[in-house]
Parts: sequence; C-alpha cells; structure tokens
Amino acid sequence: MMSNPGNICPTVTSITCTMERGRFPGDEDPCYLAQKAEIAMRLPRRIVTKAGLVRFLNQLIMSGLIQDEEEKEEYHWPYKAEVVFAMAYPVPLPMLATSIASKEKYGEDLPQSSNPFARPSREDWIKHNVEGIRRPDIILVKEKTKRWPGRAAIYFDDKFHQDNLKMLIEVKFPGDTLSEDQRVDYIAIATNARFGVLRVEDNRTEKQKQYDKQYNAAFSPSAEKYTLLPPHQGEQPLSVPVAPPEGVPGTLPQPLHKNLPLLSTSPWDFMPSVEDWLVLGHEVSSLAEEGWEYVSESTRQMFHQFGAWVSEKGDWFCQQVLDPVTQQTHYVFSWMSEKTGEIITWSVAQCQDLWRTVLLGSEITLEYLKQIEWVQILSDIGNGTVQLVIHAAVTGAVIIVTLAVVALVAIVAAAVAAGGAAAAGLFAALAAVGGSTLVVAQ
Repeated sequence: MMSNPGNICPTVTSITCTMERGRFPGDEDPCYLAQKAEIAMRLPRRIVTKAGLVRFLNQLIMSGLIQDEEEKEEYHWPYKAEVVFAMAYPVPLPMLATSIASKEKYGEDLPQSSNPFARPSREDWIKHNVEGIRRPDIILVKEKTKRWPGRAAIYFDDKFHQDNLKMLIEVKFPGDTLSEDQRVDYIAIATNARFGVLRVEDNRTEKQKQYDKQYNAAFSPSAEKYTLLPPHQGEQPLSVPVAPPEGVPGTLPQPLHKNLPLLSTSPWDFMPSVEDWLVLGHEVSSLAEEGWEYVSESTRQMFHQFGAWVSEKGDWFCQQVLDPVTQQTHYVFSWMSEKTGEIITWSVAQCQDLWRTVLLGSEITLEYLKQIEWVQILSDIGNGTVQLVIHAAVTGAVIIVTLAVVALVAIVAAAVAAGGAAAAGLFAALAAVGGSTLVVAQ
C-alpha cells in the first residue's frame, strides 16, 4: 500500500508523523492529529500504579483530546477515537450508544458507544457471527453530520446504515508495533484501501527532552495537595528551567496540560485541561485507593455533593446490619474520616438509586465496574461530566462519564475489598436494577 512520503506535518517540529501504511486523505488537515500526538509524546509516557504499570499513556491522552471535541460537537465530528467494533460477518459493526439519555438526545442517529468494553448481546453475537471485539485508535468519517462511524451495513436492530467510514488510522508511538491480528481485523473493518498506520517519532534532542521533564516537574501549582514530594529543593521551589540552546521543543508551549490543542466549530464555554497528576510521571493512586489528593481542588468541588470522602482521607468499610422490621440482614457501605471521625453511610437501596442514574446516562456495565483495577480523573470537561483513565480487564481506556459513576466506583471498590458476602450482596442488588456483559476490546 502506497504511503505519504515524509513528514505529513512539518510545522509540528518536536515529532515526525509519517504514514507507515496508507495515504492520509488530501482533503483533511494532517496537523490535526500531529498536534495531539505532540501533546501525548511530550507528557510522561507512563505512570506506575499499585495495579501495575499503565502503559501506552500516549495513546490514551491523544484519544482523550479527540473525545473532548466529539462530546463538545455532540459527535458531529470527523474524527472518532477508540470506536468499539464487533467483528461481525460479513461487515464488522461499530457498537452504538445504548443509554436512555443517548436515545432521547440523538434519536435514530446514535453515536458510538461510550463504553470502551461494549459488546453485543449473546443472541446478536451468534446471529451475526461475531468473532471478537476491536477498538482501533481513530476512525475518520466521510460526513461529520452523520454519527455512524462504519461501512455500509445492517446493524443489530436490522436498520441499514450507509457507508460513512473514510479511513481507519492506527497510531503507533515509539516502541509500539502493529500485530498481524490487528492488521487482519482492521482491514476487515475498513477495507485494505482505507486502513492506515500513522507512525510518530520523537524529534527532540536529549536536552529538549530534559527541558520538558524539568518543566513538567516545576509546574505544579497544587503540588502541596499531592502525596508525592512537591518539587522543592529544601525550602526553595524549583525555578522554571531555561530552554536549551537548540530551542524550546515543538509548537505547543509549556505548560502542555494547560495548552491543549482543542478545536470546535463554536467557542468553548468551558475549556478542559488535564489534571496536574499527568505531568508527574510517577506513582499515582487510584480514586478507589484514596487517590483524590491527585485531583485539583476545582475538580473535587464538583463531587462534594457525595460527601467529605472526596476531599479528606478516610477508610471505607462494610457492615452487616439487622433490619428491625423485616428481621433480615443486609450490608451497608460506610466511609469514616480520619480527621473528624465523620461517617457517611450508603445503604444498598441508595447504591441501587446511584446505579439507576449511571444506567440512564452512560454505557457502563456492572461487569465492567467489577473489573476496574485503577481509575483516575483525566479532565473535567464541564456540564457535570469528567473524563476518566481506567485500567480494567488487562487494558487501558479513556471514557467520559457522569459524576455518579465515579462515586459508585469507590463504593464498588469498598465492597470488593471487603470480599465475600458483602461484594456478592452489592453486585446482586445492582444486577437486579439492570446491566449487561462485556468482552475486552483490543
């Protein structure tokens, strides 16, 4: 397959972007992807968690930026990040939104599912000869006024959708490779002619890399809120480093996480910026591990409706209590503040109400919640929604969710930690409300 010769966006100088496979469409701006790849390259590549190393943070950051723009434009956007495809025969099908809120808002023109681990029902899996699930990095569509991100196909609900897939673009950062299974499946999704691989290479000199690293460390206005050591030497704060003789790297100025290359067809009422923890590049605790100290105060303010556990240190625990009326035992899930001794308690019924709220507005499944190993807030994107980085079922993903999802994640984590009957009781109660199954999308 013929590829574009050379760097497809020379104006972005800190990286080189080449089409390792395929030709980038001549009527699209290749610098759109290059600017997002530059952010992803110059921020730390990975972080360490108690659940293990979160790898490929580059791609998660890049996908997150595109998702911010998709959400802002109500998914009438040419680029779509990490669309989940069911590998059906004869044409793979993108998984579409299933929440009540999405159906009420978008009607027949549904966007892709926001659940990075979405899957068809068991019946549809068999009926459409689904062989697996794939989640390619980027889908470029022909008409942004249509939300369907796939080829011409009959969907699971027997409705026909016209071909709207312009190109599938898999992004590979240094050290990433395209597997043979990926190549075969991506050709099946997009056809051979519409499958491309964008290779991103780092152009920075060692001094420029060190400059970015030092700047990321020095620019921590909320460092005292973090459990990590603040960027101080003794009592003196680190000064902002001087650019090396060969110049400041790239086209996007530091601080990178406050200067995101986000586009829109209309002005932003609220401009997202990623959380400060992203620039640290060290161990970052999960929200389920009392990791709220890694989240900015402005973001935490939104969660105060759920209680002091989002702004103070404390411990989650489960208790078995006896209902004096029914004489039946059940579990309650509580949090106690280390500072004040305040106790916030959630009954099973309250957890069910929270789960109903989650189901109404998101594509999260109960099985997905069970498998979350690590979760942190990537950015506040306004309108009561946040973007999470989640590590679950051996893979990482970014997802836009309502605040209720984050609260429920902490409660589920408490139940899992308690184990045994407490976890089984909570999951049974939530399952009675609703939910579905999942399979890992690769």
